Amino acid sequence: MNRKLTVLLLLIGFFAHTQQIENNQEKIREARQDVSEPLTLFFSECLLETDCDSCISELIAHAKSAYSIYLIGGALYNIDSEKSFELHQKAYQLLPNELNFNLEYAMELHRKGKFEDAIPYYLIYKKEEPSDFRIDVWLSECYLNAGEIEKSIEHWTKSNHQKNHTAIDKALHLIHGRTDQLKKRSQLRNQIALNNTKSAYELIYMDLNWERDWWNTTIQTPLLEKDLNLIEEKFGSQHEVYQDLLAYRQIKEFSKQTDKIDSIELVFKKRKFILDGERLVPFGKISSDLIRIALLNKLIDDQTFYSNRKQEVIELAEKQKDGDLLNIYAYLEASIEGFVSEETDKKGWNDFHDERFAVSYFIGLAQKNKYDNPDLKKALQDFPESAELQWVKFKCAIVEEREYRADLIELIKKEFKTLRADKNRYSYGLKSYFHILENGI
Repeated sequence: MNRKLTVLLLLIGFFAHTQQIENNQEKIREARQDVSEPLTLFFSECLLETDCDSCISELIAHAKSAYSIYLIGGALYNIDSEKSFELHQKAYQLLPNELNFNLEYAMELHRKGKFEDAIPYYLIYKKEEPSDFRIDVWLSECYLNAGEIEKSIEHWTKSNHQKNHTAIDKALHLIHGRTDQLKKRSQLRNQIALNNTKSAYELIYMDLNWERDWWNTTIQTPLLEKDLNLIEEKFGSQHEVYQDLLAYRQIKEFSKQTDKIDSIELVFKKRKFILDGERLVPFGKISSDLIRIALLNKLIDDQTFYSNRKQEVIELAEKQKDGDLLNIYAYLEASIEGFVSEETDKKGWNDFHDERFAVSYFIGLAQKNKYDNPDLKKALQDFPESAELQWVKFKCAIVEEREYRADLIELIKKEFKTLRADKNRYSYGLKSYFHILENGI
C-alpha cells in the first residue's frame, strides 16, 4: 500500500468515527482490577530474577479484553517497545472509537517514526481534550517530519513553552526516552551465568545509576540486591569482581549522604581503588564514576593524577576498547591543559566510535569549522541522530551566509529526540530554534 493511500485511509477513518468517540473510564477501572495481581507480580517478583522475555510473555497471557490489552501495553511501554506497540495497536483495532486507545496508538506510531500515520490519531484526541498541550508538542514534531512546517510552528506555539516548559520536556522524554534497561539487565544476568565478569561490572553500574529519565538517576535497590546475590553465587564471595562491586556500592551510597568523606576514603583505601597510585577498576563507567567521586571529595588532585597516570589510563582504554576510560583521560586533559587534543578526539571518534569525541573535535575547531568540511560530513554520517553535530553545520551555514533553513529543520528534528542543545537537557534550545525558523535570524 503506497503512502498516499495509507494516509487517505487514515483520514477516512478519522472522519468516520470522530463523532462516536468514547472515553470509558469505568471499563478501564474494571480492567485495572482484573490485571492488578498479574501486574503486581510482574513488577515486584518476576522482573527481579526471572528472564525479562519470560516475564513479559507471562504478563501478556493476561491481556484478554481490549481494555486489559491496553493496560498491559501501557505497563510495557518503557520495557519492551515492540510488545507495547503490538498491544496498543491491537487494542485500537478492537475498539477504534475508544479515546485512550487512539492516544496510545498515536504515541506508539510516533515513537516508531511513523509521523504521518500518528497525526490523525493525535487529532482525534486533541478534539476531545483540547487543553492537553502535550498533543501540540507531539503534533509539532510529527508535522515537522511530515514536511508541513507551518503546521509544526503552529502547534509548537500552541504548546505555550513559556508556561509549560517542564511538562514539554517530560512529554518529549515520554516518546524518546530509553526503553531497554530491564531487557539489558536480563541479558547481562544471562552473560554472568556464562562467567562474563565484564557483564557483572556493567550490571551493577546500571543498578546503581538507573536512568529514571533524561535528568535523574536512582539506585535500584531491589534489583541491586538480586544482582549482587547472583554475582556472589556465580563467582564466590571472595572473588575480586564481587568485592569490587560491594565496595563500589558502598561508595555510591555514601556519596549520596552528607559528611561521609571519611567513610568514602576508607572504602577507597580498603579496596585499593585509585588513591596513592592504586588500581583502576577494569570497567570504564565505574572507574570514571570513582574518579569523579574522589575528585569531588578532594581525595585526589586532578593535576597530580593526570601527570602520574595519564598513560596508564590511555593504555587501559585501548586494551579494554572502552570509550569511558578514554573519556576520563579527556576530562583530565581538558582540566589541566585547557583543551582536549585533536589526537584524543580523533581516537575516541574513529577508534571507539564515540559521539562525544566527535562533538568535542568540532567544538575544538571553533572558528575553523567549515560547512563543507569532509570531516563534518563523515561525522554526521557516523552519528546521524546527533543534534550537536547538526548544530555545528547549521552554525557554519549562518557564519558563511548560506541558506540555512534546511539545516535548521534537520537540527530541530534531532533536537526533538534528544534535547541536547541545553546542557541540562531542557527544551529552551528547541524554543530558540523554532523562533529562528518562524522569524529568521
